[in-house]
Amino acid sequence: MPNAASNRLAAAPADLARASRADFTREHGMSPRPAPQEGDLHHRRIAAVLARLQGSESMPSLAQLAREAEYSPFHLQRLFVAYTGLSPKEYWQALALGRASSELLDQPSVLHAALAAGLSGPSRLHDLMIRLTALTPGEFRGAGAGMRIQTALFDSVLGRVALAVTTRGVLAMAFVDDADGATFMAELAQDWPQAALGRDDAALQPLVAEIQARLAGSGPQRPIGLALAGTPFRFQVWQALLAIPEGAVCSYAVLAERIGRPGAARAVGQAVGANPVAVLIPCHRVIRASAGLGGYHWGVARKQRLLAMEFGRCGRVASTPG
Repeated sequence: MPNAASNRLAAAPADLARASRADFTREHGMSPRPAPQEGDLHHRRIAAVLARLQGSESMPSLAQLAREAEYSPFHLQRLFVAYTGLSPKEYWQALALGRASSELLDQPSVLHAALAAGLSGPSRLHDLMIRLTALTPGEFRGAGAGMRIQTALFDSVLGRVALAVTTRGVLAMAFVDDADGATFMAELAQDWPQAALGRDDAALQPLVAEIQARLAGSGPQRPIGLALAGTPFRFQVWQALLAIPEGAVCSYAVLAERIGRPGAARAVGQAVGANPVAVLIPCHRVIRASAGLGGYHWGVARKQRLLAMEFGRCGRVASTPG
């Protein structure tokens, strides 16, 4: 029977984020969402605060964080809530849980309750709002002949993001370390040499706004289609990843069991690592059954930050003022 902890894990992320923002609005009489044109600078500065907290052995004061970010304490608190769904202190507490990663799988009943909720409860909202389809054999064999791939680059609290979209849906999304996304674009051109490839940030802005809102904990507001290339086994694993709700984690072995392939943890791990769409297919929610968070294609430090935001928003840590 689900207990209080599993109920927290099954809470809808949209509801949790709305509650956080509603509390802020009641207290200060204003919305925490900044003007859109300021977004890139704020994303970069809040990303720096996340990294600062992750690298600190003790919790810095809000005043200290604000000075380093070139904000007033009030402004930093306001923006941090808007972009992560948490206060800096709540995020710090969630980071501490992530550091003790070996404890995250200590309660299998909670995990299984969370996974069950992901399949049948409110947390399935994310699953339902992500439509996963396969590219046709012709598209794959033709190396993208006749395909038009639009790309965009944008900032997030977890770093620079590169996005590739076809008329059928998102083809790839990745965190990138180079400002112009040159490596991502080169890989796209190599994988789909016959496709018409071009950058169009303006055309993809509505989709970018939806992705940024999900990263901030606002929950899905509109469906996002994914049109990917992969084997049937990989699609089975990627579909199973969509059922892991925010605030829960899963081991490779348990994920293998969920798809009816016990003993195939290694193959499952390879399929998880081959996920071409960061965050939207939540491969970051799979960790090792032993110590350690496990690998992440876009960096273990980023995986820890992402999980910390999700743990905090879903009540995996005790809430205290600040």
